[in-house]
Amino acid sequence: MKQEIFCKDVAEAAGPYVQGLTFGSMVYATQVGIDRDGALVGGGIEAQTRQTMENLRLVLEQAGSSMDKVLKCTIYIANAADKPGMNAVYQTYFSDSFPSRCCVQVAGMEGGALVEMQVEAYI
Repeated sequence: MKQEIFCKDVAEAAGPYVQGLTFGSMVYATQVGIDRDGALVGGGIEAQTRQTMENLRLVLEQAGSSMDKVLKCTIYIANAADKPGMNAVYQTYFSDSFPSRCCVQVAGMEGGALVEMQVEAYI
């Protein structure tokens, strides 16, 4: 049975979606670099990546998982030239091994976001 994840330390979903879901022993979560109040953080790709990763970490922990249990990460980035800055922050969130990953450049991300990440992890 699927179950919605709600983490009080992450901004509530602003549309017809959720912070994350569990289904069986799996967790699915998607986040952008918004703070707890729903405001997109300033400071460029590094700051937005850090906030995105923190949001994902918190949602995963709320579900009983962790960043080290992430199996797959899909990254949407507004500008491919920002990939080195995103990678510099991204790699600090994994201690054992990196998950399978896809990173694609997209245009017109909602609210001017520079990065959005979707993870699949086990509990």
